[in-house]
Amino acid sequence: MKRALVLTTLFFSCLMLASCASVPADPAARAAFEANNDPLEPLNRQIFTFNLRADKYVMRPVINGYRAVTTPDFRKNVRTFFANLKTPLTVVNDLLQLNFPNAGRALARFSINSTLGFFGVFDVADRLGIAPHTESFANTLGYWGVPSGPYLMLPLLGPSSVRDASGMVTDLFLDPITYVSAANNEDTLFGISLGIDALEAIAQYENIVDLMDDARKNSLDFYAYMRTMYQQHRRATIQEISGGADSQKASYEFSLDDEDWE
Repeated sequence: MKRALVLTTLFFSCLMLASCASVPADPAARAAFEANNDPLEPLNRQIFTFNLRADKYVMRPVINGYRAVTTPDFRKNVRTFFANLKTPLTVVNDLLQLNFPNAGRALARFSINSTLGFFGVFDVADRLGIAPHTESFANTLGYWGVPSGPYLMLPLLGPSSVRDASGMVTDLFLDPITYVSAANNEDTLFGISLGIDALEAIAQYENIVDLMDDARKNSLDFYAYMRTMYQQHRRATIQEISGGADSQKASYEFSLDDEDWE
């Protein structure tokens, strides 16, 4: 339960700061303020700068080392393995969205890949015609009409929003590892779960780091670019699962979904 409580504290701290942000009095500044949905922009930019430094001095050396000792196929198998671990969360959120066909497909994928796919290392289900998809509680909240709330830049975790951060916390409470750690040696399993999260983060970040570098080189304001692309992606995702008229993602839109970078 500890990792869930840590993120819960972080989320509510950000929420309190967002509620204290002041709205500009100037009409033009107020319009830009509302369009960006970023009342914590000064603080968010500071956190963004911290994340870039963490990337340069911590994450990038780790990623370079990871690439030096692994092959592209191995890294893809690692991503497939971690995606399989998250499938139960997808099943739960499919059910919460009343999407029973998707829940059935996700459960079938998990069963096939956990057995024939050697604990999820190989995506056998995809080869059998059962395509992958992922869902989160943040998507479920959006499906039921919960607004995104203010934009947030989270330390190390990157772009988010009040809705998406709260969904992230809820997903932790839905994670079976959380309950296993609470029922057994919590400190040991807490360390194991953090290690799993760290490995998953490395695998996912390695998969998008080159595109992020290109975006940084070609944008005048990298922070604003990240904010815009994240917000566009999240709007398109919610429209897609809600069956909206604009559910198709535009080709230029930024996506954090792992499968989009394969």
